[in-house]
Amino acid sequence: MIKRKFYSLFAILMLCQAGFSQNTVYAPTGIFQLSDPQIKVSSIFFESDVTLNFGLDMPNSTIKYTLDGSSVDQNSKVFSKPLKITESAVIKTKMFHPDYIESDEVELEVVKIAQKSAIKQIEVLPAPSEKYSGIGAKGLYDLKKGSAQFGGDKQWMGFQTEKIIASLQLEKNIIINKIVVSTLTNQSNWIFAPVKVEVYHDDELIGEITFPKSEKESLNSATFLSVPINKGVYDTLKVVIYPLSEIPQWHQGKGTTPWVFIDEIIIQ
Repeated sequence: MIKRKFYSLFAILMLCQAGFSQNTVYAPTGIFQLSDPQIKVSSIFFESDVTLNFGLDMPNSTIKYTLDGSSVDQNSKVFSKPLKITESAVIKTKMFHPDYIESDEVELEVVKIAQKSAIKQIEVLPAPSEKYSGIGAKGLYDLKKGSAQFGGDKQWMGFQTEKIIASLQLEKNIIINKIVVSTLTNQSNWIFAPVKVEVYHDDELIGEITFPKSEKESLNSATFLSVPINKGVYDTLKVVIYPLSEIPQWHQGKGTTPWVFIDEIIIQ
């Protein structure tokens, strides 16, 4: 009697298993999204050229990219081998695969340095936060890029103030047509890009830009603010950086003073 019950139970379990196997529904591959590709460059700042590569470790996948800051789509260029870039560029890329949803778009900017040793000294007012003081003002012209992990990176100078004034003494009289201010956007940590940058020579305004995207919600990234200036020969410059007056209403820190992080001021 016990054996008969055992065999009956076994038969029922086998039938159930067979039923489950025949009716199992597998999720279609089309609902899965590809992971983001990795942009690899030999240096963020460069004098003559920089080598661009992408991380690609998934069979049958394709990486497409642009170098002019435009969005990536199916018609964008296909990456096949390392590229040599000779001018400043905003690199955007996505990964594609016939069976999966395309990845999110990834962005990285590289900057060509026209005057590597142009700056002799920088004085900054007010002083940065003691918590984010970097290595002092000399870190603003050592051509070393701060990392996204700002907390332990000594390249970043962090400020919570109405404006930041950087007075530049140049090595000699040189022809200049642009200033680039390298900043950080990390809104989840209340770090916003500046909203405006002005450049002066002998108290005369020679260049300025506004950056409306500062108050828009955006991904964490390095943010380079290029300020065209009146082309001329200069020996001193004053760069005035204006943060947002307060964190926008869409953010959890709305109404409070944002952080501004700076790691380089570049002469071009």
